[in-house]
Amino acid sequence: MTEPVDRQTDQKMSGCDGVGVFMVGALTFATGVLVGLAAGIVAAPHSGAYTRRQLQNLAEDAKERASGLAADAKAAIDDVVQQGKRIVS
Repeated sequence: MTEPVDRQTDQKMSGCDGVGVFMVGALTFATGVLVGLAAGIVAAPHSGAYTRRQLQNLAEDAKERASGLAADAKAAIDDVVQQGKRIVS
């Protein structure tokens, strides 16, 4: 006779947990975005030089926004750490 396998073990063995499904979905979405971006650049009505300038400006704007978000996140984390220290003290 075979022993029954509990459901958690069965799910771990099959690899069908929520994180794996999410990662496959995220990878599929990212691939679709990249394919769409490439198709948009190829079919763009503007010259290559203009499109490159636009992409460079977009990248610079994204870099500035990411830098600002990182600074905000760091400040928020520092605040939480300080609050935690006060609670523990």
